Amino acid sequence: MGGRVRYVVVLAAVLATAPVAGAAPAFKGNVCGLLTAKQVTAIQGVTAACKNAAPLPGPGSKQYTGNWAGATPKSPGLQVTVVHYTDPSVLQLAVHNLKQGLPGGTPTKVTGIGDGAYEAKGPAGNGPGIHVAIGKYIAYINLTQGGPALSPSVLEQIAKDVVAKLS
Repeated sequence: MGGRVRYVVVLAAVLATAPVAGAAPAFKGNVCGLLTAKQVTAIQGVTAACKNAAPLPGPGSKQYTGNWAGATPKSPGLQVTVVHYTDPSVLQLAVHNLKQGLPGGTPTKVTGIGDGAYEAKGPAGNGPGIHVAIGKYIAYINLTQGGPALSPSVLEQIAKDVVAKLS
């Protein structure tokens, strides 16, 4: 009987620590790794060249940023910032303020992306942006603008791709 109890205890411990099949791996801070070259270059003028910025600490959080260059000085660039919240009350405040800080225009709620998302068209000379909540993360996705005005909808697939990696 003692052997059977030990077996059950060991089996329970193994099952409790085993990763869930199909579960997304934890985000390790590599924002450039969240998107493929094909995903980012689907936005005309954005190149596959990405640089991760050094992580920055914040209140109850840590911020990670990846920057994709534009093909020319007049081409748009892509910036994705992911903030990982460790303090639930600070995360709650960030989700509450999700529609703030977007580049110009009136923020519009977007459905079907993450736990909540807002987008806005940037003012002349600046690109559009999307802010999206995903569990314990907030992603801020923006295009820097150099050419013609772009719709925020060009970022929706990028936002969905980021959400898929962080979920």
